Amino acid sequence: MGPGFLDAHGAFLVTSLISLFIIIDPLGNIFPYLTLSARFAPATARALAWQACLSAFLILTLFIVVGRLILQFFGITLPALQIAGGLILFRIAIDMLEGRGHFNRIDTSSSLNAADYRDVPLVPLAFPLLSGPGSISTVLVLTSRSKNYLEDLLILLSLALVLLLTYLCFRFAQSLLSVLKETRIRLLTRIMGLIMAALAVQFVVEGLSAAFPSLLH
Repeated sequence: MGPGFLDAHGAFLVTSLISLFIIIDPLGNIFPYLTLSARFAPATARALAWQACLSAFLILTLFIVVGRLILQFFGITLPALQIAGGLILFRIAIDMLEGRGHFNRIDTSSSLNAADYRDVPLVPLAFPLLSGPGSISTVLVLTSRSKNYLEDLLILLSLALVLLLTYLCFRFAQSLLSVLKETRIRLLTRIMGLIMAALAVQFVVEGLSAAFPSLLH
């Protein structure tokens, strides 16, 4: 196991961490969490946060484990998934940069009401806020880039770390809001959108290179 082996897996781990952190967006999801947990006692709100993060972890882990089987069942090649996933993530990155739709967390949270949902930790917190189409696409793209079971484990480790951080953000949401302020979180979302856009383009380039090797020559 030489330095090249460690460098390659270290780079894959960093890519997985950054991709999942951006798409799950722990800081941005503070707003809908606070809205949905407002009517609960503090202990119940903490339990809600833990259940939501655990549910999201299980949902996304399912796609890590069976991702390749899903692709094989539908006859989807890995380059095709990388290209399609990259395009989807690029579209999401544009929303983040412009503060639109799902990533305008502050405005989105005002339309949420916990009474409208029977199981708040699962819907809407775990799905679609934490493990929605964007997160599932990211996991599938990362899985398509994985070369062995070790890299699959690195994706799983990245997911666990990001959702643990998400739980901590929920747990200390009020304190974080007082420090970061809304405008700073909006700025962070746009910066993360720029990074996501670059990652999405990289996924598309890798997919095109694998699908059309002649492009490299």
